Amino acid sequence: MKNVFAVILLATALSSAAAEEPKKPADFKGVATMCNGTYALCIKAPCSKKLDKNNMAPCECVLQTGWNMGPNSCDERAQKLTSTYSNNFNDGSRTVSCPLKTDWAWCYGASCAKDPKHPNTLAVCKCPILTKPTVILTSAEKCPQQDQICSHLWSGALPAESKFANDYYYWWMTKNGYPSEKPADACSPTPGK
Repeated sequence: MKNVFAVILLATALSSAAAEEPKKPADFKGVATMCNGTYALCIKAPCSKKLDKNNMAPCECVLQTGWNMGPNSCDERAQKLTSTYSNNFNDGSRTVSCPLKTDWAWCYGASCAKDPKHPNTLAVCKCPILTKPTVILTSAEKCPQQDQICSHLWSGALPAESKFANDYYYWWMTKNGYPSEKPADACSPTPGK
C-alpha cells in the first residue's frame, strides 16, 4: 500500500510538472535571435522627455550578462552594446496596459553606451518615441498607480510584441534547460485584486 501511494504521488507530481511545460508561441514576423553575452535590459527603463538631435529619448537601462533575445546577430551584439530582451525582471513585476495616446520609448534593438557614471551597472540607450497603446513592466506594488505610470516616459512594447517576447523567451530558455522567470502577469483591472 505504501508503494502504491508513493507511485500515485510521483505520477501526480510528474503530470503537474508536464502541465507547466511552456508551449512555443506562434511565430513572430520580426527577428528574435537568442545570444549569450552582455546586453542592456530596458524593459523597466525610465526615459527622458528631452530628446536628442535625432529625436531619440535617452533611457536608463540595466547592464546584464546572459541569454537575451534581440533583432540583430550575436556577432553584431558582441561588437556594439544593444538593448535586447530577457525575462530577468519578471519576478515580482506586472504589466500595465496604457491607452492609445501614450508616448513611450521603443528600445528593442536600440544602440546603447555604458553610463559613464555607472559603467558596470547602467547603460544609456537612445530609443525612438511612439504614440500607440503600450505595455510597460512595473513592480507589482505599483499596479494601483497605472495612470501615473502611463503619464511618464518609459521603455515599453506593443502588446502583441510584449506577449511574444515573454512567451518565446520563457519557452526557449526552458526548452534548452536554462532557468527563466515565467511571463509577467498583467496588473488587475481593478487595483488591489
